Amino acid sequence: MKMMNIGEWPGEIHTEYEQVKRIESGKKLVKDIVSDAIDGSIQIQGSAAEPYIATLNTCNCTDFQFRGKPCKHMYCLAWKLGLLKDAPVLKPKKDRCFNPVSEINRFRELYEMGEISADAYVKICTALSKVK
Repeated sequence: MKMMNIGEWPGEIHTEYEQVKRIESGKKLVKDIVSDAIDGSIQIQGSAAEPYIATLNTCNCTDFQFRGKPCKHMYCLAWKLGLLKDAPVLKPKKDRCFNPVSEINRFRELYEMGEISADAYVKICTALSKVK
């Protein structure tokens, strides 16, 4: 996978689980845009009275101020600027090589060897059993 180049952020940050959630949320914010990306920033009406103002490197929202990582508003701007074109795209089911049954068996072996706890084993297999 090609690394995404967004602002001054290292490419690997954008594949962290929490960041992928924010990328997907950012793509859905299009309807909340107050001022489009004219000067390299974007204004998005969120839950606050004043719109959030985001660039590719900073945002005035609480999420960014607290975590110091790209927020959904920054990813919305990146989406509008076409910078998320290198994000992974789910392959059609016929092309997928992921097999939930073999993954369940793999985690069973890890559990049997004492590499993971019973609690982790049950949680992982519960999630995997829902994948079709």
